[in-house]
Amino acid sequence: MLRVTLNALAALFVVTAVVNPCHAADLKLLIDETTSVIPTDVTYRFSPEGLEVKGWVAKRQPHSGRILGHVEIRLLDDAGAVLAQKDTSMVRYSPTRSNPQKASFTTLVPDVPPGTAAIEVAHRVGKTSAEH
Repeated sequence: MLRVTLNALAALFVVTAVVNPCHAADLKLLIDETTSVIPTDVTYRFSPEGLEVKGWVAKRQPHSGRILGHVEIRLLDDAGAVLAQKDTSMVRYSPTRSNPQKASFTTLVPDVPPGTAAIEVAHRVGKTSAEH
């Protein structure tokens, strides 16, 4: 019984690796630090639903006022070409809504294109593409 279960699990891992070849290797994480609000503590993980990317954006230098805009997640190939893009809003402003110094974000990219080599994370001013 144990041998059958182990063989079934081994077959499942082989099928998963064949179906999702881009999940086999670690992806590079590229953080855009060119704006006054920068992504920090960014992590990613693969789940059955897709690629989950989460982290914080923080003001480079403390000043009053809310952090406006959104976070842009782009999946890139080895040459830097954009394979997929997802915008996400920020949540959990800290320390207060009237004067936050950072905010968190989380998003799920359900379909990760084959050939994905890097995840680029950037703060952008303005509405997300879904809000236009």
